[in-house]
Formats: sequence, C-alpha cells, structure tokens
Amino acid sequence: MSNTEVVIHINEDLNKGSQESLSDEVLHLQGVENASLANKCPHLMIVAYNSAQTKSLNILNGVNNTGVHAQLVGWL
Repeated sequence: MSNTEVVIHINEDLNKGSQESLSDEVLHLQGVENASLANKCPHLMIVAYNSAQTKSLNILNGVNNTGVHAQLVGWL
C-alpha cells in the first residue's frame, strides 16, 4: 500500500456542518483513507489516500463535484 497525503484549498467559507459533510463525501471516494479540514485553517483539507488506488486529481474532482471550488496545493 502506498500512502500519500495531499493538501486541497477550499475557496468557500464552510460552517462546521458543511465541513463535516465535505469530509464525509471525500472519505467515500475510492482509495481515500482520511480527510479532514484543519481547525486553524478551515480552508485547507488534508486527504490521505492510497496512490495505488487513486490519484490526487480524482480526489480534487470529487471535492469539486460536491459544489465547492477547490485547488490542489501540494503533497505531504
């Protein structure tokens, strides 16, 4: 298993409930192992995923498909 983490910037100001819903949606994407928005930087989502199962662009597309606007920032 190849674990990778990617940072995604969310443009919108999401309330706590919307943040949790977005994290739940991303967790259902193939290969995603963890997804959370940082408490101190709520515009940044860190997503851990298995790079043998999915690519960062698939995760970004999954985030954007929820209706929010987002960009890849980088990898950890």
